[in-house]
Amino acid sequence: MFDIIRLGSEELANTKYLERKQILSKLLVNAPPTFQYVPHTFDLERKWEEEVIQRGEEGLILKDVNSPYEYERSFKWLKIKYWKPPEVCDVVGYTPGKNARRSFFGSLVLAQNGKFKGCVGSGFNDWELRQIKDQLTDAKRVARQFDIGEDYTAVDIKLRVEVQYYKHTDKGVMRFPVFLRIISYFFSWGVS
Repeated sequence: MFDIIRLGSEELANTKYLERKQILSKLLVNAPPTFQYVPHTFDLERKWEEEVIQRGEEGLILKDVNSPYEYERSFKWLKIKYWKPPEVCDVVGYTPGKNARRSFFGSLVLAQNGKFKGCVGSGFNDWELRQIKDQLTDAKRVARQFDIGEDYTAVDIKLRVEVQYYKHTDKGVMRFPVFLRIISYFFSWGVS
């Protein structure tokens, strides 16, 4: 969805959203079909089905028609996200924790059927952080399977987690994954 905050030398950021939308619609009269004007009133349920579910988009942003342009999070602009059905992934490593998480881990490196699926670093409660950290600490270190563009420790562990996400990238990596729960894990203590 497009917005317009400047037209030539004219600053439009403080103009009401509905007025900015009308200016933009006039500019897009002869635009190619890849540009689409969405009226300020529409059938939300139909739009959700057509634009989000069928096209595989991440969600919609609903804007207060009287709001100025918002440069940061605001209650005048609401992002409605479409979560894909959760997936179960194997934990194959972890990134180091920073700041408040420095004594735990930053994110879990995930795989599915031998393919890199992404890193999940949000959604954990304190108990889960401690449980998973203990398992990672006790796990055998192994060679890294994937080059993920950042430092991580690869481990041989029987830990599976359920993760929700918005969509997959072209390479099959989950976008914005969020940890939901531990599916199964192996306790190293008490095993002979």
